[in-house]
Amino acid sequence: MKKRLVLIILIIAAFAVFAAGAFRSALTPYVTFAEAAQRGGSVQVSGAADKDTARMDAESGMFLFDLTDRSGQTMPVQFAGAPPGNFDEAESVVVVGNLHDGVFEARKILVKCPSKYQAN
Repeated sequence: MKKRLVLIILIIAAFAVFAAGAFRSALTPYVTFAEAAQRGGSVQVSGAADKDTARMDAESGMFLFDLTDRSGQTMPVQFAGAPPGNFDEAESVVVVGNLHDGVFEARKILVKCPSKYQAN
């Protein structure tokens, strides 16, 4: 009986350690480009997209644009795929990915658009 209880406790402890590790690795902090350069790894940067620089590169299939973070630093962003459908209406943009050689390589692009439900 004691062996069974010890085994159950060990399984629960192992599951708790695994869950905590998975949760911690899933957290992606919001940072500026300067903080992203210091940190390394996957981060989220929020800012204003320069829509005049937004373009699809037909040769590489990359969506490219410049993003200015909350500290005022502007960085080129590249995303492997098409832009979100509402990118042109976005008030702000969040990019999730890594900074590499002066270019932010986004895995995700999240857009914040004006609300349709604003009071008149």
